[in-house]
This record gives sequence, C-alpha cells and structure tokens, in this order.
Amino acid sequence: MKNILKTAGLLIILLIISACQPEENHEATEAHPSDRSTEEVSEQSQDTSEEGNNDSEPAADEEAYEYEEQKVIGQQIEDGEYDVVVETDNNGSRVMFYEIDGEKYYKTIFVKNDNRLKIIDIRNNNGQIYNDII
Repeated sequence: MKNILKTAGLLIILLIISACQPEENHEATEAHPSDRSTEEVSEQSQDTSEEGNNDSEPAADEEAYEYEEQKVIGQQIEDGEYDVVVETDNNGSRVMFYEIDGEKYYKTIFVKNDNRLKIIDIRNNNGQIYNDII
C-alpha cells in the first residue's frame, strides 16, 4: 500500500513539474514571418522581385529598399552579394548583419528616434566606419 502511495505521489509531482515548464510553440513562430528578430532578407532576391513589377517600378538609378537606412548602408560598405539578417527590430532601434555564406561582414545599428545610423566593420576589424544622422 505504501508503494502505491509513493508511486502516485511521484506521478503527481512529475505532472506538476511538467505543467510548470514554459511551453515552446514552434509552429506559431514558423507561421508568423512578420517576427523580425531573425528574419533574413536577401538584397539580391529583393532586387529581382522588384524588376517583375509593372508601372510602379522605380527608375533605373533608384533602388527600392525595405528599410530607410539601407541606401546609406549600400553607399558605405564594399560591394558584395550580402544576405541581410535582421537581428532586432523594435520601436527604438534596428540591428542588422550583412553576411556572405553565414560569415558576418558588417553590423548596422539604426536608432529610430534620432535617425542615427552606425555601421561597424566586423570582418576586417576596422571598427565603426560610419556614425551619422541620416
């Protein structure tokens, strides 16, 4: 009889402990691509999708950017086929990494309240290469 009570007690304790664990809902995060914490945006695929538009297409010397600071970033960094990885995008700031084959080349920090853009060269250890209000 004591063994049954011990077993029942252990089962109840395990049930309580498992119920207190944080629930991970992987389906919910995959179903909402608007979550910008780790959204990847490829500039190359963005340009090719823009070319397919009809009359609303920008002029040849004008590129369409998803974020307002990307035009300045494009002028400041070396040419390359970068993948843009948005690390954080909240009300105060946006942090992005410019990568090639998963290797980080540049980190950008855009402070939205001040319209201040900072660009850091992390590949060549040149440190901060741009810090200005845009």
